[in-house]
Amino acid sequence: MPPNFFDADGQPPRWLAPCLAALVALTPFAIDTYLPAIPAMAQALGVEVARVQHSVSSYLLGFAVGQIFGGPLSDRWGRILVGTIGLCIFIVSTTLILLANTVELLVILRFFQAVGGGFATVICGAIVRDLYHGREAARIMSMIATMMLIAPMVAPVIGSTLLTFGDWHAIFIFLLVYGLLMMVLVRGVLPETVSRFRRAKRQRQSRRSMLKGYAQIFRCPRALGFLFGQAFVSGCMFIYITTAPFVFMEHFGVSSQNFPILFGSCVLGLVLLVQLNIRLLKVFEPRQILLVGISLQTISCVLLLVSTLYFGDEQPLLAWMIPLVMAMASIGIITPNSAACYLEFFPNISGTANALYGASLFIFGGVLGGAVNAVHTGTLVPIAAGMLICAMAALCLALLVAKARRPIGIEERVK
Repeated sequence: MPPNFFDADGQPPRWLAPCLAALVALTPFAIDTYLPAIPAMAQALGVEVARVQHSVSSYLLGFAVGQIFGGPLSDRWGRILVGTIGLCIFIVSTTLILLANTVELLVILRFFQAVGGGFATVICGAIVRDLYHGREAARIMSMIATMMLIAPMVAPVIGSTLLTFGDWHAIFIFLLVYGLLMMVLVRGVLPETVSRFRRAKRQRQSRRSMLKGYAQIFRCPRALGFLFGQAFVSGCMFIYITTAPFVFMEHFGVSSQNFPILFGSCVLGLVLLVQLNIRLLKVFEPRQILLVGISLQTISCVLLLVSTLYFGDEQPLLAWMIPLVMAMASIGIITPNSAACYLEFFPNISGTANALYGASLFIFGGVLGGAVNAVHTGTLVPIAAGMLICAMAALCLALLVAKARRPIGIEERVK
């Protein structure tokens, strides 16, 4: 880290959060820009929409793999080197996707693209944990979340706009350019927050010792409660993301031009609650806000399923959208606080802890999104039911395993 990195008060500069947000936004851009193009891609490749949607699930799983390996390596090699490797993989894979002519090749290349994205973005949470802790970490996480959530709101609009000027290849050209810009950011702007002494110490250890960090995490039950509770919350979100093209464009008959408006409305609600979370953190602890957020999501998912069962195939779009927006918006006061509570247990292995955190979210997302696609019945019932199951599981884990009503003691932190 350069000696003039901190400001006069000894605090990291304000520009750090927007830079980290831009890098984290690589993933929502990679997922959401091409959602409006999925029907067109299916037509171009001569397959059903559901088969192209598997490329969303493969991206989520690949991203999880990238995070699992990228986190420990960032503790061992440093944040910047791992971010650079990840962006190289992302850029090469994106270039090859432009040449894909079968859906099978698309799904495989999306997996590798996501592995690179996982390497690149896992360093962001680790950098935050290296520099902040407690309420301040939750506040920075919220600021990053606010800015990075603009990406999924803007991404479908970008995708739809690019489709008007060309075919689906234009979207992946955009992702290629964005990846190149992130390479400039990582190599020229972001600081290295792992000291040379710490890197040298880690490199002297055996490769097998890299896995010991994961073993430490699995020996901390309360942390696992926060971890898997958030994984189910994210599962709820990824069920929505992976099924959104079917829900809006096939079931409700929304055009690809209007799809970004409906998709973005959920993200807008999320952004508003992230902003509310920043203010609530001045008064309440992260764990207290977390419980309120999960409770709100559970109630919203109950309303979503009841509405779907009551109206059946005649369900108005508004009756689906209101509880859906509530369920997605609640994530804005869940995720930053869940991350802050979980990482509080692991001050010395933040890269590994953040890797497992990110990987679990995307593994659950990929598996649950794929599972809902597998039980596709042409109705919205499996989608609403799957989201409710995720929300209820998250609430149980937060209350019974994480024991979120109880403060995190210093003695519970893994040294």
